[in-house]
Amino acid sequence: MQDGSITRRQMMQWGAVGAGALAVAGLPATDALAAPRSGVRVKDLGPGVTNFSLAAAIPVGNMAYIASRNIDPMRIIGFDFDTEKVTSVTEGPGISTQLLAVDPDGRYLYSAIREYDSAPGPGFVRLDLSVADAPKEDLHSIPGLDPYAISASPDNKIFFGGREPQPKLRQYDPATGELTEIAIPDPNVPMIRCLLATQDKIYIGTGASLGATPTSTKAGLFVMDRATKKITSILPKEFTGQVEVRDVGLYDGTLYVCSTTDAGAAVAIMDADDPAQYTLVQSEQHFLRLPRKLGDRMYFNGAALIELTLSTGTFREIKPKDGDFGEIWGLWIRDGKVIVVSAFGLIFEVDPSTGSDTSWDLIAAGAPIGPQLAMSIAADTHNVYVGGTNSVARHDLRTGKPSRVLATSEAKDILLHRGTAHFAQYNAIGLLAYNPHIDDAWTRKLADLPPEQNRPHQIVWDDRHRLMVIGLQSDYESGGSLMTFDPKNGATTVAVNPIDDDQMIRAVVAHDGVTYLGGQNVATTAGTLVAWDPVRKRELWRMTPQSKPTGITGLTVLGRHLYVMCFRGDFFVIDLRTRKVIHSANHGPVVPNYGTLLADRGYVYGASSSDFVRYDRKTFARTDLVALDADWYGIPRAAVDERGRFYAIRERNLIRIDVSRC
Repeated sequence: MQDGSITRRQMMQWGAVGAGALAVAGLPATDALAAPRSGVRVKDLGPGVTNFSLAAAIPVGNMAYIASRNIDPMRIIGFDFDTEKVTSVTEGPGISTQLLAVDPDGRYLYSAIREYDSAPGPGFVRLDLSVADAPKEDLHSIPGLDPYAISASPDNKIFFGGREPQPKLRQYDPATGELTEIAIPDPNVPMIRCLLATQDKIYIGTGASLGATPTSTKAGLFVMDRATKKITSILPKEFTGQVEVRDVGLYDGTLYVCSTTDAGAAVAIMDADDPAQYTLVQSEQHFLRLPRKLGDRMYFNGAALIELTLSTGTFREIKPKDGDFGEIWGLWIRDGKVIVVSAFGLIFEVDPSTGSDTSWDLIAAGAPIGPQLAMSIAADTHNVYVGGTNSVARHDLRTGKPSRVLATSEAKDILLHRGTAHFAQYNAIGLLAYNPHIDDAWTRKLADLPPEQNRPHQIVWDDRHRLMVIGLQSDYESGGSLMTFDPKNGATTVAVNPIDDDQMIRAVVAHDGVTYLGGQNVATTAGTLVAWDPVRKRELWRMTPQSKPTGITGLTVLGRHLYVMCFRGDFFVIDLRTRKVIHSANHGPVVPNYGTLLADRGYVYGASSSDFVRYDRKTFARTDLVALDADWYGIPRAAVDERGRFYAIRERNLIRIDVSRC
């Protein structure tokens, strides 16, 4: 066991190694394609972002079993606390799982995994822990389900559910091998969020943290009698109308239910035999989950390690001696200590009586690293940043060496301004900053995101107003918002639903004091373009360029023209003086889903998961420059540095593209 936490210097060294429709004027709607040109050079710079991140961890005896996140293939590793080594690595389908459950005998470890198109499954599997290498057994395919909750009952049944239309509670019986759908607790809620199975009951928490529509129901708490299948709502009145019931625990006949009120996260402490009898303990945290009991204290993941003293009802935050826990995906009690499994690839053992902690580095212990799906990219003269999951890779262009920046959760977009990288961080993490000259491994928080506006899409610089502008989506309420941040004084503003109640702000560009907003809804059936005054927070004009909207995913301005890329390749050029569409085309062959745009030195370029292209500034015809076949998690982008060199993702590697301007 290591004596004390990993230092910032050690982390840096480890990171370096682990590294409405308008009439269209102008050209017809065709896939205009110019002849390819020479003068394109590509250099492979290696994996874009490499890590062993994780999203689930549970104890089995003196072992911790931990599931990786956003590396291919997904792995479930076994870490032995006695030897401080990873003793098993089992490959699974998909790219990650949040769900692990062990049977009462500790022999089988179950997991429910989303069946992605790239790794179709089967998604319900188990590992035999009685065998040294913990081999995987495929049990059932679960297409269409994004799993979010799993629980094993004392009589060895496995229950799970998640996000899908009319989310269903499923039961797996190991004795028969049968998987059955046994209940739909609420047909109008997007997801089953948490589960807890006992010998005779199942507690079901539901919510709308993802996939919400204006008609969705939200937080729910139900108890199902396993014998009769009768379902009863036991939701505390204070949680009515909130986003979700996040988690539930049961200790000594008492339920601990985690949700929120208007004042922040709260815990309802309920009599399991008479759920109408409860007390509410209020916290200032954004959320609480993973309730674990140790004597008179409860411990939670609350975007930090949170302790609740039951006898006094008081909360406190416990921090590691160095750095940050980051996202906590595993939490349990072991020998009177609190075990915290961090998505940074670390395990902490915290002594709550003294506040001291000990830590293990999973990569050093033998956890296999791998290139992640990239989420964002930005470049300046000296550095290229590639955002991933709980990690951002900084590629030093002078030395060629990558290092790791520890940024909690997901860097959905990155803005480089005056040598500082600014990360628009999901899920509701906020606006983070990192400067390699003054920061070590961890980022700094500059601002919170607006309430309920949890998913950033794009961050850009408004040179006229000297503001950062961030387009956001609300997973909870639908719609989205536009946020500004003034780096001079730290002031923020927000305009909620500047397009409408249904459309997120998928794309943003700032030009000459005007911010242009590209909208899309979760069904990809909306795509409104809005010109917006970010200072007065008012609309200047709007249009919907597509006759059958699919959503706007890329915007840029060159001269007097606003370029618009839509989902699956519809492409428009708008004259900003006349506010008329002067060119339209479809570039679906190179924009199979999301496409984005950027302007540099008199040209407009486009990036998708398929290709990196250029558009002629006079005819708007497309020249295909580089085939990418990029593995992206989200919206594919490219970046350009001050020298005019482009950076993109090909497969999972970072590449530099030098393009002749002739």
